[in-house]
Amino acid sequence: MKFKCSGKNLRQEIEYANNFSSSKNSLSISSNVLLDASNDVLTIKAADNNIGYTSSIAVSVIVPGKTTVFCEKLLAVLKNIPDTDIDITEENGILNISPSDRSTSDFTINIKTIDASKFPPLETVDDDYFFSITQRDFFDMIDKTTFAAAENDSRHFLTGVYMEKKDDKLVLVATDGKKLACVKRQFEQDIPDFQPSIIPVRFLNLIKVLGSGEGVFSIAIDEGRIFVKIDSRLIYSSLISGTYPNYEKVIPKNLEHSLVMKTEDLEKAITLISILAENNSKRIFITLHANEITVSGENTEFGDSKQDLACDYNGPENTISFNFSVLQNPIKKMGSEMFRLMYTSPLNAMVFKPEPEKDYLFVLMPMQV
Repeated sequence: MKFKCSGKNLRQEIEYANNFSSSKNSLSISSNVLLDASNDVLTIKAADNNIGYTSSIAVSVIVPGKTTVFCEKLLAVLKNIPDTDIDITEENGILNISPSDRSTSDFTINIKTIDASKFPPLETVDDDYFFSITQRDFFDMIDKTTFAAAENDSRHFLTGVYMEKKDDKLVLVATDGKKLACVKRQFEQDIPDFQPSIIPVRFLNLIKVLGSGEGVFSIAIDEGRIFVKIDSRLIYSSLISGTYPNYEKVIPKNLEHSLVMKTEDLEKAITLISILAENNSKRIFITLHANEITVSGENTEFGDSKQDLACDYNGPENTISFNFSVLQNPIKKMGSEMFRLMYTSPLNAMVFKPEPEKDYLFVLMPMQV
């Protein structure tokens, strides 16, 4: 195998591919990336357990062929050579990398390879299963939900984000039992019916890495897997098995009290007050008064702090205790100048919504006294 290509273009694709390969063991085929050169196209493939990646770039193929090479090492090399055209040759189990024009730079890199026949076949899906949606809106849905998924939980299904079609809207939901984020969004594109699915958070974040946030991309759900096409790249992941909880029942209804205030005011107050909150519990207090809240924290070793903030509220005086790290994310993701907090009891689940209301909400459990 021998081809010429832009080192910069190849580096970008190998950097993406490295997210889909195992970096633990150079002797494992899952640590390697497949390079397949033919018809002036280089096809690049990577896979690790339940995820896979395929892309292609234009190259000048001199001798067609295919091989696999340790992805992490190849990426390190490409990051540390000049941005120039390079020659890549594979022969007798060695991948050789050198500049196409040695008058500007002169280097020779040799990396051991593993025969391409050992690389596993990647999963595929029929094109008929794909539907297209807007990148910007879907990426925003990812931002507003993934933080609420569980990081480690024996209920493995809570570590993913639930996706379904409901009332002609695309729905993303994430919860860890203490917080919940839900977005129900109408897209300009038609969304066909598909099997409700639990998507790994890691895969959703990889979609954002590959996308530009502009234009559309395509999704397919089939046989326990999700496939995504972005430009010339196809990626997939196994879905998380399990029965997701009925999120509609988790969202409190008919809440008695509400307040409205500036999102930025509370976000800055949380940052300030958390400095003198207990490190272990991360507990801060929000006391509700008529048209005012007091955010306070106390650290037995260092001291205490409080800040008064204006709000629109005429309910009973109550003090609510929150873990500030849990409260911060939905406030940061609010995406609106104002927000509304609705509750019935300072000990029960509370709903946070942008004001005026949009197509998403957050549910938080306060800390128990």
